[in-house]
Amino acid sequence: MHFSPATRLRFAFGYALRHLLISVCVALVAALFVFGLLYPPPFSSILGVGSIFFLLLAVDVVCGPLLTLVLASPSKSPRERWLDFSLVGLVQVAALLYGLHSLWAARPVVLAFEVDRLVIASANEVQTEALSQAPAELRSLPWWGVLQVGTRKAKDSNEFFESMNLGLGGISPAMRPHWWLPWDSAQAGIQERAKPVAELLARRPQAASVLQAAMAETGLPVQQLRYLPLTSSKTKDWVALLNTEGRIVGYAPVDGF
Repeated sequence: MHFSPATRLRFAFGYALRHLLISVCVALVAALFVFGLLYPPPFSSILGVGSIFFLLLAVDVVCGPLLTLVLASPSKSPRERWLDFSLVGLVQVAALLYGLHSLWAARPVVLAFEVDRLVIASANEVQTEALSQAPAELRSLPWWGVLQVGTRKAKDSNEFFESMNLGLGGISPAMRPHWWLPWDSAQAGIQERAKPVAELLARRPQAASVLQAAMAETGLPVQQLRYLPLTSSKTKDWVALLNTEGRIVGYAPVDGF
């Protein structure tokens, strides 16, 4: 049976609109998974995953309904239409799952104290072959959330220079499980290296509003807050806010060095 272009377009538009609504619902669930579990604040910003994820969703959400708009036709039998829609859906789901798997493989898994800073390492940066050499309680990476670890000093000059070379190549102690220590062992170093937030406010007056907003979220007065630089392989322009006991109570996008 022959249908006019206008009739075919109205028919296809109805299916494409329903496909779009389903795609948006799936995208919202995916966003909750990514930003609620894998990359909760501030990790999504520190690791720069937001733009990548939304580009993935935009392509996935738009391309599926567009293909439906092109393929849907009243001249096709119900079996042909559902075959078309099933193939489009399978391609769309496969693309989404591939993207989510890539984000999961690059999720933040370690928050390490290194000398004078806190470092975030992602799962694909950690030398997993060395996990068996980590302390017993740190020998597996979490599915979501981060391990809080300390890092040890070099055992001798050879290891020190080797560590320096690895560091120049972007492989910090946070990424080397055989350098990890339990978080409790880092508390003395954190207390020693953490500086008053008031000092950072004085050095970064241009970031005062950002810092004050972050401090307000902690509910603590400035006199009870200290900070450490917070870095990753993507950025060095963050700080972690700590209370007087050395516990992390907030974050701010401010250069702490």
